[in-house]
Amino acid sequence: MGYSNCMVKASQRGFTLMELLIVIVLLGILISLGTGSFASSIRRGRDNRRKNDVRSIATALEAYFNDKGAYPTSNSSGEMVGCGAGDAAVCTWGGEFKDKNNTLYMILIPKDPSDVYKYYYTNTATTYKLYAKLENTRDEGTGVKQAGYAGTNCAASGTTLCTYGIASQNATP
Repeated sequence: MGYSNCMVKASQRGFTLMELLIVIVLLGILISLGTGSFASSIRRGRDNRRKNDVRSIATALEAYFNDKGAYPTSNSSGEMVGCGAGDAAVCTWGGEFKDKNNTLYMILIPKDPSDVYKYYYTNTATTYKLYAKLENTRDEGTGVKQAGYAGTNCAASGTTLCTYGIASQNATP
């Protein structure tokens, strides 16, 4: 037996530079597609949480209305005012929703899952409107207004119109 059968020719040892470049380019394309899809999924997940949060807050607002005959008032920053002593303290997003009688309406009022946005609340004595800013610009569900709701501000700092809203049954967002 000769060693020539076990030897590999010099031209068959590895990949050419062109083959390596093609593989690197293909991997780059696949990674960029995967990253974009992942980021889009994260945005949609935060938007679903926002919608669920707003519905949960609405349920607590209805319980408050049933007890008091009016919804909590709002301030110019879009916060609820109806907690604490005399029902006159701001009910902070991420805080407790409890009135002057220590009636607990929510253990924790949800706050926006992003530090960039916040929820926005406005009311009259017999109506309320509650808003959030959705990140998915392709969402066309009920309550979504891509142009934004005039007079709202869902930015944690600065100004950004809210794009999702719900309201009490006797009002429209």
